[in-house]
Amino acid sequence: METGGNSLPSGPDGVKRKVSYFYDPEVGNYYYGQGHPMKPHRIRMTHALLAHYGLLQHMHVLKPNPARDKDLCRFHADDYVAFLRSITPETQQEQLRQLKRFNVGEDCPVFDGLYSFCQTYAGGSVGGAVKLNHDIVT
Repeated sequence: METGGNSLPSGPDGVKRKVSYFYDPEVGNYYYGQGHPMKPHRIRMTHALLAHYGLLQHMHVLKPNPARDKDLCRFHADDYVAFLRSITPETQQEQLRQLKRFNVGEDCPVFDGLYSFCQTYAGGSVGGAVKLNHDIVT
């Protein structure tokens, strides 16, 4: 078994592997609205701390590929994905029934770039799952 370094053996073969870290610098540009606890800019701040402490050099840093409609529809209903793709802060008053149906509101607000944000986030999740499930070593 390999010794030294900053990671523990992480596979049945006892080999140390780097952590795969999915990060898109654009994710910090989204804003959920005043008073909402989710602050995507904190992701950017966390990334800056990782860089400052030299931790990124011990990780396999990947930019997630945005999830496509067909990727999202594997986990969500087609009409929900279509709703996310079409809703904007400017059009939400025209879609009040859909907002209620999909439980979009104060806790899960509509904001500029919502669909793009969902694509990025889901792309990172799918990318991580692919790496884990297909034993892709980095």
